[in-house]
Formats: sequence, structure tokens, C-alpha cells
Amino acid sequence: MKKEQKVELAKGVADEITGAEGIIITSFKGLTFPQMDNIRRAVKSGGNDFRVIKNSLLKKALNSRNIDILDRFLTESTALVLVRKEFAAVAKDIKKYAKDYSQFTVKAGYLENKLLTKEEVIAIADLPSRDQLLAQLFATMNAPAQNFVSLLANIPRSLLNVLNAVKENKEK
Repeated sequence: MKKEQKVELAKGVADEITGAEGIIITSFKGLTFPQMDNIRRAVKSGGNDFRVIKNSLLKKALNSRNIDILDRFLTESTALVLVRKEFAAVAKDIKKYAKDYSQFTVKAGYLENKLLTKEEVIAIADLPSRDQLLAQLFATMNAPAQNFVSLLANIPRSLLNVLNAVKENKEK
């Protein structure tokens, strides 16, 4: 590749990094093409991007956006995951494939201007999904109203039980 092409590619990656919610840097040394294709398809199906990129080009792109804390992770073979939406969902996919393919590992992540270690990316992957969290929130919000309705329903029921007990006493 000519120097101009490399500069243009680095600039394009830098622009994509700017528009991304976060990034995950992975190592894929030893994976076969079908394995890489499975990972790529899973990540891209959610509207995100997965690409293999030379470390020097990625370093230039990151440094042009003042993200130099990831430089130490740019060794060996590197694949970049550009997360455009739902970082946790993408982290779940990456964790799944890291478990399935021993050669595929997470190096680091970057979210909200902060470095994420491998362990932190895995911890984010272990969080419940957005839908699960919303369901839990709505269940918690609904519980007081549901308890109140149950309490109100118990008053007539209790009165009926007392009246039935009085009736049975009089019948004896």
C-alpha cells in the first residue's frame, strides 16, 4: 500500500472511532478464516464493525483522536471491534467467541474515554441485557401497586371469612 493510501485508511478508521460508542481490541492469532468469519458476522449483525488492521495504522488512528492509552495493547495480530450501539451486547458476543475459540482473546477496551482491561470488558459482558434490566425495573416499579391492590382485595375477603365464622357459630 502506498503512503497516501495508508494515511487515508488511518484517517477513515479515526473517523469511525470518533463515531463509535466504544472499541474492543482483540487478538486472533491462530484462528481459521471460517472462525474469523463467524465472529465478523456476529459483530456486524448488530450494526457494529469488526476488522483486522495493522497495529501501526490503528496506532496512528487512535493517536489522532488522542487515545494513546491503548498503544501498549497493539502487539501481535490485532482485530478492532467498533461498537456503535450496545457495548454490553457486543462484549457478550466477544466473550462467547473467546470461550469457543481459545486463540481468540480480548486485549482491552475503550468506553467513555476510559481504558477497560480485559477483565472489565468481560465484567461488562456478564451484565444483564438492557431488556432484562428494563424488565427488572418495571417489575420493581409495579410491585407496590400490585401489593396495594392485593391488600385492598384482602379486606372484603377477611370480612367475608369473619361473617362465615359467625354464621357457623350460630348454626351450632
